[in-house]
Amino acid sequence: MSDLLNSASLVMVPSGYKEDTVYSVVPSDGSGDLSFTRASNGTRINSAGLVEDVPWNLNTNSEDFATGWSGANRALTANATTAPNGTTTADQLGATGGTAYYAKYITSPVGAYTFSVFLKYGNRQYQQIYGYAGTAYFAEATFDLQNGTVYSIQHGNANIENVGGGWYRCSIYGTTTGVTIEMGIENIAVSTYTYAWGAQLNIGSTAKPYFPTTDRLNVPRLTYQNGGGGCPSLLLEKQSTNICLYSQDISNTSGSYWGDGSSGGTATLTANYAISPDGTQNATRVQLNQGSLYAVWQQVIGTTSGVSYTYSIWMKAVSGTPTIMWVYDGTANQNITLTNDWVRYTWTFTAGTVMIGRFGVWDNVWGTSSTADILAWGAQLEQSSYPTSYIPTTSSSATRVADVCSKTGISSLINSTEGVAFCDFVCNGFQNFGTIMSLNDGSTANYIWLTIFSNGDLRAELNITGSGVQCQLYYAPAVIGTRYKLAFGYKANDFVLYVNGALIGSDNSGNTFSAGTLSRMDFDLTSPSSYSLSPIEIKEAILFPTRLTNAELASLTTI
Repeated sequence: MSDLLNSASLVMVPSGYKEDTVYSVVPSDGSGDLSFTRASNGTRINSAGLVEDVPWNLNTNSEDFATGWSGANRALTANATTAPNGTTTADQLGATGGTAYYAKYITSPVGAYTFSVFLKYGNRQYQQIYGYAGTAYFAEATFDLQNGTVYSIQHGNANIENVGGGWYRCSIYGTTTGVTIEMGIENIAVSTYTYAWGAQLNIGSTAKPYFPTTDRLNVPRLTYQNGGGGCPSLLLEKQSTNICLYSQDISNTSGSYWGDGSSGGTATLTANYAISPDGTQNATRVQLNQGSLYAVWQQVIGTTSGVSYTYSIWMKAVSGTPTIMWVYDGTANQNITLTNDWVRYTWTFTAGTVMIGRFGVWDNVWGTSSTADILAWGAQLEQSSYPTSYIPTTSSSATRVADVCSKTGISSLINSTEGVAFCDFVCNGFQNFGTIMSLNDGSTANYIWLTIFSNGDLRAELNITGSGVQCQLYYAPAVIGTRYKLAFGYKANDFVLYVNGALIGSDNSGNTFSAGTLSRMDFDLTSPSSYSLSPIEIKEAILFPTRLTNAELASLTTI
């Protein structure tokens, strides 16, 4: 495999990334780096197996204290000194009179949070930072920037780390009681100043590695959700909306969200009882006792009759292995037997007029237990024929925009007359003409498409404008959740498709393109509208400028 890579013109292995970009390994000069967009937040499974926001830094414009920050008596000098990353981007924070504070407001679900910022001594030895939510401080501490110590802790907990050059990463953490979080730097007296850079707010009780942000949009998601550990995959999904409200706060009864639907029984809720799949203590305990009839805790959600929906939620048993009712679509309950491990349960159905996400035990429903002690977190109802990654909500629905990854202007890296298009991916769902990978000229006239059909067919197709389809080769059926290594070799009168080490098909007739025709690579294709983004995780994508031998293709695609 390593010898084959030496002949590749472009290699993308998801590892390095930043806002707007997925780096290529080959070429290494940036000319093969892919552009990435997703104009919204998203989640992934991180290397520890936890659900995590992408980016995990919830703060926008993390290196610019002039944008989005408010407060009083502020005297800011932008780009006043060298930051920890070696650039002249650190700001000087001072006061115009009295005392100054710099505040940033972020809306996020109730839970444990860490606010961290890089600070350096200016002429002010003791500097305070704080976190405030609901009606109280959840964290506040004073740091000695000359001696590099935590001087005092007023609320929550604190930590300081020497990162060199006189810079310290100062962090405070605690648990919020409100969804509007205020993080800030405070009590800067007139004629004093502190240098600051790299402000971050992240979920959890430790400061995660610093992730720089501007608008927090267009950040690739490198997920570990299939296989765990090892190397991550680039997660690409369609747009989807979670219409289940307060998806993490199952105990929330304000408005018409979650509520008790019991009759003759009891449902007892304890918020923030245990560690959830995101690694923080925000999972809800639901204790059910059917009593004389039934116990149900639920959220009733309006749906459109005849439309396909998928409901999902993480659950586990506190004790035993109870069988509970966990969803109802207007015609039938769905039961599930829980284990002592967190599992994301999913159910896809054609809707009636309502769907009820519920936790219940009922003496008239066959198979359910009389009592159940369970944990629940992360409820999601989306208009989709398969589950997508988790989209957290509070009082309103939330939408994750589609992932778009492509590279234009690379005719020098794509050999239009012969070559190999290779993709190592996990199939997470079927779409009509869902695109895995496309080499094209910016149109749907000249292209090589690697696609997933709604029936599970994997297809390689080459089309030339004016001449039509030159080659179509199929592999069927694909299986959701399965990893595939797919390679399409193309050359005039010499086409071949290999999948997972096996020759799937060949075609000894047909033309390829004239030199320089193909100029871009896409992992989505949404025009015309009948084509769509495949729900996949890409482990590796490679272009070869020559048609490899069949033996080489077999070796390349062997799992």
